[in-house]
Amino acid sequence: MLKTLQSLFFPDQPATETTRETRLDAAVAILLMEVARADFDVAEDELDVIRHTLIDDFAMAPDAAEALVRHAAAEVDDSTGLFPFVRVLNEQLSPDQKGQVIETLWRVAYADAGKHHLEESIIRQIADLLYVPHSQFIRARVRAEEAAG
Repeated sequence: MLKTLQSLFFPDQPATETTRETRLDAAVAILLMEVARADFDVAEDELDVIRHTLIDDFAMAPDAAEALVRHAAAEVDDSTGLFPFVRVLNEQLSPDQKGQVIETLWRVAYADAGKHHLEESIIRQIADLLYVPHSQFIRARVRAEEAAG
């Protein structure tokens, strides 16, 4: 896992297709964890959304997803900003895929019985850094809110 995070922060090193995918899943996991921690209370429901995203969207085994969630939590503790993680997404994702990431961030925010204004703030920052149009940002929020019930 340390190699995964090193490849995330040292992109000038040659990357195989596997390390590119790993860098992407690590960046997404870290951004999801940023939202979960925004309100200073990480609920188990939020962690479940993160785990299921890694398992479903990145075809990770449950134990690998759990390990990445733990490493993402540690990385968020030491992080000084969003840019290194957002840059990975900007380099590798299409506009539609970026919209999917924003919707997943909203799902994390709504997982614990409603969004907190700090969670909304971090999602807005990420959406801006990903160049997601405001209309797509709103549609993602509405879909996540409806899915949360």
